[in-house]
Amino acid sequence: MQTQPPWGGESNQPAGQVIIGGTQPQVLAGQPTNQQVIYVQAPAFKPSPNYRHISYVVLGIGILISLLFAFISGIDGSEIAYRLGNSMCCGAVGVACVLDAIYYSGKSSWQQQTGADTSGTTIGMIADILFALLAFAMALVYLLGPGYI
Repeated sequence: MQTQPPWGGESNQPAGQVIIGGTQPQVLAGQPTNQQVIYVQAPAFKPSPNYRHISYVVLGIGILISLLFAFISGIDGSEIAYRLGNSMCCGAVGVACVLDAIYYSGKSSWQQQTGADTSGTTIGMIADILFALLAFAMALVYLLGPGYI
């Protein structure tokens, strides 16, 4: 029993050749010319604990606490409340940067698994870590005061 190829070629043709119909048949070696190409879009990166959203919440809470301490220091002129408020704001920025770096780390692993380029996420992760170190240093400076440096 001979089988016909699904593209309608005749079964008595040599293997690897396709006859394209018309008034004058043409023989092409290899694959048929009417192939369909299907592009599959990679799924979007959606981590289950989204550390970037958590970093936004931490940053917002830190800024609100900083404003609260600034308001308290404005009422009674307390130097410690002023320093705590500034230190809290810089500390919140540092924690938010660390959480964002964790997000970039997960995204980089996901990109490696899907075969995507990881250079942008690596640069973002390094920038987040450097900025977090700077923010933590500034928080320490505000906490200790300028007399200790």
